[in-house]
Amino acid sequence: MFLTALARFGAAARAVNVIGVEALPGDPTRTPPRDAWERPRPMEPGFLVDLLTALGQIDAALADRAVDHILAWPQTYEPDAVLVPAVLRLTTPEAPQERAAIQRLYTAAVAHLRTRIAEPLEPPRDWGRASALVCACAHCRDLSRFLADPERPTWTFKAPETARRHVEESIRRSGCDLDLATDRRGRPYSLVCTKNQASYDRRAHQRQHDLAHLARLEAPSDRGRRLGGE
Repeated sequence: MFLTALARFGAAARAVNVIGVEALPGDPTRTPPRDAWERPRPMEPGFLVDLLTALGQIDAALADRAVDHILAWPQTYEPDAVLVPAVLRLTTPEAPQERAAIQRLYTAAVAHLRTRIAEPLEPPRDWGRASALVCACAHCRDLSRFLADPERPTWTFKAPETARRHVEESIRRSGCDLDLATDRRGRPYSLVCTKNQASYDRRAHQRQHDLAHLARLEAPSDRGRRLGGE
């Protein structure tokens, strides 16, 4: 009698978890509409940790299906913000885990880190910078030409406030490697744009994080214990 009840409970729990796996967030373009005041909640690494830990204790096949879904939607389960932090937590020696499913996430995280680490990384050799902009108006075309110019470190844009604000917004939206200042001498004021190497600095900072994360994931003293090796 007890065994029958336990079996029924296990079947019910599996059915609930099948529904849960089918309802996992996926394609971000098909997210249900929200009220205007409601901000979308970002995916958290802890969600994957809890999900895979729970499914691994209930049904290995469900855990594997969940991993299929996670790896199919990198826009939702973003590698740097979600996948790698979750794998770092799921592959500690103490973490309870369903090893086959975790191994697949581990492989994807390591491949992501190795691919980016292998990309060339060097500071700019001249003053040329990425020049693709979201706007193609006359002012932004001037800005684009300045950004692409390998010999010009500074551009002064003397214009009315509305034009200066538009160019500033275009710079922010396009992520240009520029420091901005307003020169208030004379009328109209001038927007002074000075090139920097912010993109390189961000990539160099990311490289340090990638190397540290990869070293943790590939530490030979722990990797076998984490993923069921010898």
